[in-house]
Amino acid sequence: MQDSPLLYAMLLGLFSAASLPLGALLGVYWRPGDRAMAFFLAFGAGALLAALGVELVAESVAEGQVLSLTLGAVLGGLAFKGLNFLVNRRGGYLRKPSTAISYWKHKAAERFRSALSDLARAPVLSAFTPEQLALLLPHVLVRELPAGSTIYRPGDPAENLYVIERGGVDLLDAKAGRRAFAHLGPKGVFGRLSFITGMPRGTEAVTTEETRLLILPRGPFFDAVEEQPSLWESLAQRLKSDEVLTFLREREDMSQDRVLEWSAAAVAQVRAEGRFTPPLRSRPEPDDLVGELTRAQRTSFFSGLPEAELEAIAARLIPKSATAGHTFFHIGERGERLYLLRRGHVSLLDPQDPARRPTDVGPGQVFGRHSFFTGGQHTVTAVASQDCDVLVLRRKDFDDLILERPALGEALGTYLRGAGVADYLTKKQAIAPEQAAAWLDRAVQHVQRGQLFPTLTELKSEVGGHAGAAIAILLGVLLDGVPEALVIGAGTATGGAVSIALLGSIFISNFPEALSSAAGLREQGFKTARILGMWFALMLMTALVSGFGALTMQQAPEPAYALIEGFAAGAILTVVAETMLPEAYHRGGGIVGLSTLTGFLVAVLLSAAG
Repeated sequence: MQDSPLLYAMLLGLFSAASLPLGALLGVYWRPGDRAMAFFLAFGAGALLAALGVELVAESVAEGQVLSLTLGAVLGGLAFKGLNFLVNRRGGYLRKPSTAISYWKHKAAERFRSALSDLARAPVLSAFTPEQLALLLPHVLVRELPAGSTIYRPGDPAENLYVIERGGVDLLDAKAGRRAFAHLGPKGVFGRLSFITGMPRGTEAVTTEETRLLILPRGPFFDAVEEQPSLWESLAQRLKSDEVLTFLREREDMSQDRVLEWSAAAVAQVRAEGRFTPPLRSRPEPDDLVGELTRAQRTSFFSGLPEAELEAIAARLIPKSATAGHTFFHIGERGERLYLLRRGHVSLLDPQDPARRPTDVGPGQVFGRHSFFTGGQHTVTAVASQDCDVLVLRRKDFDDLILERPALGEALGTYLRGAGVADYLTKKQAIAPEQAAAWLDRAVQHVQRGQLFPTLTELKSEVGGHAGAAIAILLGVLLDGVPEALVIGAGTATGGAVSIALLGSIFISNFPEALSSAAGLREQGFKTARILGMWFALMLMTALVSGFGALTMQQAPEPAYALIEGFAAGAILTVVAETMLPEAYHRGGGIVGLSTLTGFLVAVLLSAAG
């Protein structure tokens, strides 16, 4: 067989890649726990690292081909990075969590760099130097909203400053029947006066088209000001400006004397400490609201929570009033708020209901719950049928509590497993049962670890935004395996043998790669036949690449052979460092070290036995 290097290389390539369809088959029908997946990935990474060191690098170094090896390694790493970038732009990053995480972080970094110039346009940041603005960038959030999304409403806490990167926003005057008094386009800044003074919002902000916002939280801003005394005088001047004083008089209905009194005190405090006390603090006391949460109807979420968690939630509730006819949310809006009705009645209008009869919500009942807890879009419209008083819990505040309080994450995981959430996903959100089950598993695992999970809206947006994602994913996984296939082909080019250790390491590492990717594709809604077909195709393409390596390396001098081995080594090391180990650590944490060591030692023992 070794008399025909091409055929021999292709057969060895097929053998090394046979674990791809096997791993994919297992990934389709079995959803391993995070720690099990972390073990497989780290074990495979350790085996590859051993093969890289023992079979590739050591041999070329021993033959004195260090320069060719080094050049090849650099070229291999750069080639993988460049091709990986191109594939990810077409949706290939969806092939597994590690590449998705890396892609999203890179996109965020790009936006932050462009955000620097956009932030400088905000008047409240005009005194900041570029270096001081850079300190704020890690805290800047990027958010994309569809048309008609409500960013904030009257009475909301003034927690953020907003800069429009793309799209448009209307500012509505609640005192004038929600009349639009300003329209802002790209580079527009809004929410600045509430942001500076700390007063609750007096207006409403609504997107007029698909909009991307840069969001600067208030806390990090004032932390930065306090740590930079050079900014204190600028803040003091702004607090006593005519714009701020007029805002307090006209929007917040403060008397002239009260405005001047507060302004003088705030300016003196800023000049002495770099901070000041806002004019009013109107958040409700948690002790008054815990009982209302425990008695809330139409949801079981609050009833079993410990007292400490209930008090933490109560501290985040915002009391609001609405007149008859007020619309709390429309069909298609993202579920950003949960409402507990204290007084009055609310009608839930569902156009898909054959009876066309609105559902009545009375005092003590919760509405907007399923879309809130899943991050999906509302499937009904909620309208006040009488004058109402409500308590509002914002999704942002709820997410913060999940990160801070593990017991709350456990409770949310339990809630998502029951309470009709699965039926809501399939019947109301029109999600396939398999995809709904996969999303629920993923969401529960995240919240029970005290982590946030991708919302339904984000999931649909990411997958829907890449019509050619399947091809890109296929190319992405092939890209991960090309260096290994080239090594196999190069090893058979002159009729030589490819070591058992190298083949075993590649076989072992391919298995968790396919298992992880197939499970991820299953979560994205890909059909079983399509997933398995992709991995059988990958196995065949790996054989072809191995054959290509054998053909191109026949009669090649030793430096060229070392160059190819170095190229493969550089690419493999980049794959391990950027995809396999990050995903293993993301899933399993501390299990990664010993798992990697185990895979490394198994490959070394195979090499010694061979």
